[in-house]
Amino acid sequence: MKTIILITGASSGFGALTARALADAGHTVYASMRETQGRNAPQVAEVARYAEEHQVDLRSVELDVASSESVEAGVTKIIEDCGRLDVIIHNAGHMSFGPAEAFSPEQFAQLYDINVLSTQRVNRAALPQLRKQGKGLLVWVSSSSAR
Repeated sequence: MKTIILITGASSGFGALTARALADAGHTVYASMRETQGRNAPQVAEVARYAEEHQVDLRSVELDVASSESVEAGVTKIIEDCGRLDVIIHNAGHMSFGPAEAFSPEQFAQLYDINVLSTQRVNRAALPQLRKQGKGLLVWVSSSSAR
């Protein structure tokens, strides 16, 4: 039985590379990203192209970690499609460089929301399913995309 994996922030960078590698290894992988019909539409097309070309089970799913509604909808879609969810890889995030005084409190709040609260949104949506199954795995990726 294939492992069902959700990767947040998989439109590019480490998330996209991880999604491809895990799909290549034989897993069903959902590469989640926001704005799948907007600015990330080319990335959605690339996921589909890669899956077709390599004959792997790599799929995209709309999931904006900054929105509880979007997270709930994305996790629900995966469970409806596959009947379960086995692994969640928390990859979405932002990293900022520069002197601390150069950032406004609002900018720090935005970083905290994406890097900390977003994982709680995903956990809140996904953990009930993992608990119901009696198993599952959460993974946090320590590197973030530079912003």
